[in-house]
Amino acid sequence: MLFRASEIDAIPQVAWIATSAGRIRRFNRQWYEYAGLRRPARASSDRLERQWSATIHRDDRRFGRRALRDGIAGGEAFTLELRFRRADGVPRWFRVAVSPLGLSQQRATGWLALCTDIDDYKRQGQQFAFIAKAGEVLAESLDLQATLERLLAIIVPEFGDWAAIDLFDEYDRLETVAAIHADPRKLVLAECLVGRYNHDPKVEPHIAAFLRKNQPLILREIGDAQIEKAAAPDLLEVIRALAPRSAVTIPLRTRGRTIGSLVAYWAETPRRYASEDLPLLCELTKRAAVAIENARLYEREREIAAQFQRAALPISLPQVAGIRFSGIYVPANDRELLGGDWYDALRLSDGRIVISIGDVAGTGLAAAVIMSSMRQVIRGVAQVYPDPVAMLDAADRTLKTEYPETFVTAFVGVFDPVTRALSYASAGHPTPLIRDHRGEVTTLDAIGLPLGLRVRGETAASTILPESGLVVFYTDGLIEAEHDVIEGLERLARATARPEVAESANPADALYRAVLQSGNADDVVVLTLRLEGAAERSSYAIAGPRSRRWAFDSGDISAAHGARHSFVATLRDGGLRGDRLDTAELVFGELLGNVVRYAPGPIEIFFDWSDPTPVLHVLDRGPGFALAPKLPSDLLSERGRGLYIVWSLTDDFNVTQRHDGGSHARAVLSTGSS
Repeated sequence: MLFRASEIDAIPQVAWIATSAGRIRRFNRQWYEYAGLRRPARASSDRLERQWSATIHRDDRRFGRRALRDGIAGGEAFTLELRFRRADGVPRWFRVAVSPLGLSQQRATGWLALCTDIDDYKRQGQQFAFIAKAGEVLAESLDLQATLERLLAIIVPEFGDWAAIDLFDEYDRLETVAAIHADPRKLVLAECLVGRYNHDPKVEPHIAAFLRKNQPLILREIGDAQIEKAAAPDLLEVIRALAPRSAVTIPLRTRGRTIGSLVAYWAETPRRYASEDLPLLCELTKRAAVAIENARLYEREREIAAQFQRAALPISLPQVAGIRFSGIYVPANDRELLGGDWYDALRLSDGRIVISIGDVAGTGLAAAVIMSSMRQVIRGVAQVYPDPVAMLDAADRTLKTEYPETFVTAFVGVFDPVTRALSYASAGHPTPLIRDHRGEVTTLDAIGLPLGLRVRGETAASTILPESGLVVFYTDGLIEAEHDVIEGLERLARATARPEVAESANPADALYRAVLQSGNADDVVVLTLRLEGAAERSSYAIAGPRSRRWAFDSGDISAAHGARHSFVATLRDGGLRGDRLDTAELVFGELLGNVVRYAPGPIEIFFDWSDPTPVLHVLDRGPGFALAPKLPSDLLSERGRGLYIVWSLTDDFNVTQRHDGGSHARAVLSTGSS
């Protein structure tokens, strides 16, 4: 059965007939009207095939050809769904029902295709799926720039050749914060708009007022006069080069206020925006506005947390002869994971250095606040009682009281530059490494439960650091990047052993770069302490012109008198006079007498005035004792009264037991300069 032209034109739907092999023989009038093509008096089958192929949406062409070929080969009626481009360039969905015409030797003599417009039905289902997918995409990240870029990637090229997002800034001006173009060659032009105000200052207030009415705006046709009127003068040529021909502007509104707008443009594509485009775009921008505002709020909170964290880190590290500190804090590559890592090094008035490093479980501003609290508690206790266990216990009690659901790992050490003794305690924190002058790397034996789970009764450990070497303190972000802690520790140990790392100007930075060559997924803190050796630092006790060292036996009266006179002369040369000088001499005598009386044997006396605050160190090899700064119960007894006098006459005074036996007394002398 063959259709004449008048018969196929009588079909109210788009239709065509094809040969038994499936080659198109004739389109009906409705087809030409839909496609916007002129109907030729005569047309070859090849020309009709080319017209049909050109009208199909480019994404459906391969599928359409294959489905049509396979269906005809089957010899029975079949259906398929395709998008056909309308005369104005807009593609619409059709259900194509293909039926055989007549039979010859059990084969169809031709085929009839009836095309029913199902675009509204099809797009409704697609829009639901599209909006759901868009919601998932927009919710994938709290990074503002990533959210903006993902929104534009949804819009272009499906709903525009190029698009931009404008947000109101702190001056209530519309700033373009992101732009994209479907043509890679014009992407650089679109990016020229980013960070700029692309509206003419005279027009911008009117645009802002319109946006705040929360009404979308369609400009179906855009001419050069409109571009010249609305574009900022310095961006006019850029916008002309982008060639907008049709535009739709949708306000971005959330929490009852307009935060900006999404603007999409058709340029090269011969399409124009119409009212039927608005429902989908408006629904998309509703979700986008919430995602953008959440990202902005998170960005603001993260910046506050970052500023808080930077403020909580030490401005500078202690400057001590023969000792070099270096430290770095590197935020995570994923900017959403700002954490509560810290490091600190505080020099006490008696010359000792308190080192702390830790990591708060959690991220964001809350973690930064807790981090600052822990650091300050440790600092505060250190000024009164610089014992590692006492500092961790105080931080643990504070955490349990104020933040009972949080855990913190921490390491605290008290380093004495005079004896190179390091007293330390750990609260579940990664173990520091020590590299000696030969390049051999060992770990400190430091264990303990994290803060928040800590139990009382733990004791501090101690060790003597090498005269020349490097101590490495770090947080777990340095060793867990590859999710293999053992391999991370081994990589860190290998890097620490390398001379070019240990001897670099900034060992902390060198270690970070050596261990994490591809960046860090978590916050990373590295703090290093480098000891530069006795030959280089000429011993702590003679670090400056006003520092001295004496060593003799307690029974050597002559050496003791000589040391006392030399001490007084050093103070006098430094400008100390009157009562201050007499008091310092009395303190020297009481400490020396206490050693002679209770710890006979070798004595070492260091006097350090390299810092504005002078410190007198007296070390012995006696049985060791703990200082109780109070008068003895028997006021006539000589026992204990001398140390009480020293405690009363100095700005600070403490006595600790030495790592290898004996006592170490530190007296911070008053100069009256404060």
